[in-house]
Amino acid sequence: MTTTTATVAALPTGHTDLILDRAACYLARHGWTSAGLYDHHDGCTRNCVCHRTGLYPASIIGAIRVAVFGQPRWYLDTATDHDRHTYTAAVEWLNTYLIAYGHAGQHGPVFDWQKAPGRDLADICGALHAAANAYRHHTERRTAA
Repeated sequence: MTTTTATVAALPTGHTDLILDRAACYLARHGWTSAGLYDHHDGCTRNCVCHRTGLYPASIIGAIRVAVFGQPRWYLDTATDHDRHTYTAAVEWLNTYLIAYGHAGQHGPVFDWQKAPGRDLADICGALHAAANAYRHHTERRTAA
């Protein structure tokens, strides 16, 4: 009897769940913005908390970048292939989760979901944690199979 195991390479690997949880923790601590990667904080005199710490209110995507790279990151051109894969896997898992299962009463791609009217920080953090839990459940089921 021969047993074969098929591996789907497109599924996220590694610590996608931890990345999503870290992104939620970053947002809970530093704030959320629904536009761009990080808050522009117009009118800043460069003496704000953002400039003193280098930590900005972020969008979901910006927070995932912080979780992967350890700091806000606007460009990915100097990132390693491994870090880009880790980042992409987390974003793709979250996007798939929000389309398939949704959160806070709405299904949709991450950008549309994040900008929905009435969306707040609790919704954002809740979605990130829920997607992380779904990833853990998914990997546990794959391991048990």
